[in-house]
Amino acid sequence: MPWYQPADDDEEDLMFSPALMARRASESWIDTPPAEILATQTTLQRKKSLPDVQELPKTTRQMPREEVSLLGSARREEIRRQIDEQERLRANPLLYLVSPQVREWVYQQQLVLILLFINISLAIMFFKLLT
Repeated sequence: MPWYQPADDDEEDLMFSPALMARRASESWIDTPPAEILATQTTLQRKKSLPDVQELPKTTRQMPREEVSLLGSARREEIRRQIDEQERLRANPLLYLVSPQVREWVYQQQLVLILLFINISLAIMFFKLLT
């Protein structure tokens, strides 16, 4: 058998290859055209990235003066409380330990802190046994 076969033999081998025959058999009942043909026929309809300005509502609900006044005074009171808390913490840094943020962190890390305490205790006991 020669190492080179003519081109017509290659085409003939491809026509009767088992993979091509199976593909032809499986595609013989498909009614829809291949994806390559469908892609050229339809144009892409992309979703708009920004809303159309003309379709947005023109009028917005205006807040009454009482509601604006109430919200403004609540915001001022919140800022005043934050400033008072910052001044107290600057005057006594030990208050950081009893602050709500520290309590919440300790509560969330409860298991980790217990494991850390147990590990440190076991390490101390182990070193005492060695000495």
